[in-house]
Amino acid sequence: MRARSAALAALGLVLAVALASVILAFSGCSDRAGQARALQEQGHIEHALSLYKEILREHPEDTEALEQASVCLLLLGRYDEALVMQERVVALVPDNAQVRVELGFNYLNHQGRPADAARVLGEAASLEPSAKNLTFWAQALIACGDEARAEAVLRKAIESEPGYARSYEILYRLLSSQGRADEAQQLLEQAAAQGITLKKTPAG
Repeated sequence: MRARSAALAALGLVLAVALASVILAFSGCSDRAGQARALQEQGHIEHALSLYKEILREHPEDTEALEQASVCLLLLGRYDEALVMQERVVALVPDNAQVRVELGFNYLNHQGRPADAARVLGEAASLEPSAKNLTFWAQALIACGDEARAEAVLRKAIESEPGYARSYEILYRLLSSQGRADEAQQLLEQAAAQGITLKKTPAG
């Protein structure tokens, strides 16, 4: 009986040590993430990135570390490296709209991949259909040459949030570029009714 009790006690000790190790590991990871965020906020981007990479060596699918490391890389102008991490976050987190926006603009502005930009920005707009996200999506659609769909998306953005100026600006440029002067003028007046002043283009 004593032998059995001793064995159970030993097993309990082993389990307690294992649990403590796990807690310490996650605690250490959390501490480093906090340090990294603090460094990032203070503008020490390289140092923050180093800490995020340490976390990722131990926890390759830590989505917070992946996302924040990608932000650091974007700030450092290392767009190709950021791309890899952004794509991993998008694959791991199906409901993260913000990283899709960041990835979309990386595709659009730095990778020469407007179709991929339109795809992920469309996903972001589906997840969070704000006027801002809809307008981002429309910009990618224009870059793809899909101006009709872009116009529809912009009109939806204006309808959903009439006070968001950027939607009017992009749609006004689109209408002016197509020689639709009357419609562009109507849009100027519509924006003015919301207290938004748009700069006329030569075509308008």
